[in-house]
Amino acid sequence: MDADVAVIGGGPVGSTLALLLARAGRRVAVVEKSRLPRDKVCGEGLMPAGARVLASAGVDLLAEGFPPVRGVRYTLAGGPSVRGDLRSGPGHGVRRTRLDALLAERAAAVRGVTFLFGCPVLDVAVEARGARVETAQGELRARVVVGADGLRSPTARRLGWTRPARANRARFALVGHLAAAGRQEHRDEIVVTLLEGVEVYAAPAGHDEVLVAVLGGRDALRRPGLTVVERYRSAVERAHPELGGAELRGRVRGAGPFWTKPGTVARDRALLAGDAAGFLDPLTGDGIAAGLAQAAALAALLAGPLDLDDARQVAAAAARYRAWHARQWRRRRFVTALALALTGSTALARRAMAGVRRRPQALESLLEVNDGTRGLGAVSPRDWAALAGF
Repeated sequence: MDADVAVIGGGPVGSTLALLLARAGRRVAVVEKSRLPRDKVCGEGLMPAGARVLASAGVDLLAEGFPPVRGVRYTLAGGPSVRGDLRSGPGHGVRRTRLDALLAERAAAVRGVTFLFGCPVLDVAVEARGARVETAQGELRARVVVGADGLRSPTARRLGWTRPARANRARFALVGHLAAAGRQEHRDEIVVTLLEGVEVYAAPAGHDEVLVAVLGGRDALRRPGLTVVERYRSAVERAHPELGGAELRGRVRGAGPFWTKPGTVARDRALLAGDAAGFLDPLTGDGIAAGLAQAAALAALLAGPLDLDDARQVAAAAARYRAWHARQWRRRRFVTALALALTGSTALARRAMAGVRRRPQALESLLEVNDGTRGLGAVSPRDWAALAGF
């Protein structure tokens, strides 16, 4: 065997998984088709639970210069707004060009980790005693393979686990980065602004830069006669007049459709993590944190004393991961559906904001549930009443 675990995808989830597994004594090979640094469409807001996983792996995001995020604000364009503080500690704005490179560098420096950059995967086959990963640089053999290769996971497709996105919930995004030097309003919070038919999500991506994503259905994002950049600029400036004329750094990228989930996330010697294991909607900003939580869970399951040569033990670990992931998915799905219901109706949004202004802890409790810091039981009946506008 070339490795105990082969990880396909060297983004934050794959790199963190490799780092944690290697520290537990496993030999890990990470196969990444790109060369870092690379840009990627992402909300770039890391919730506190994700920051804690990285801290446990020895990565201090604040010391590395990633700006802290201390709250989430929901606002109606030109109208009221409410903010919920992140009570369990700060999250961070994480520019992917920096985060991916940092985590890959940290993982590659750990004894037991081999990184293959610029190495596309051509095929994946799972056998009784291990897995074969055919790459552009040759065959890699491992006892277990983990696909952490994103929303349209080729690994999931090769394993036959892919399912189509939910057509009735198909949403898309236009994403770009704008210069925001000296703008206090974009320093320490994620802002979700509700416009007619779309939401505008803004998160600090650096000390002088803000990521802004325009989210909505395909029809809502179309503006006849306008270019993609003009459509993007129009929505951003309606939500954030202060960013009118701000320098656009890089290009505007599209993403979607969202709300996808594979047929399974684990079977025998193959497992999925991160967006490859399912993606709901960028609106809640929990995607990276959820993926890092999956990396931590997988590292704990695949570490010793598990005998990776024992097919029964590996299958049992896969079953435990499926059950854990199902619980995580139910919580995330509930919060996402609630967020989309509230943002999809101006009347419901106004009522919820009025309730949260009277009881700010209602939103703060829900943010902790979204983050995975606490379960749904943390939201009290009074909190639910406030979110319903009572």
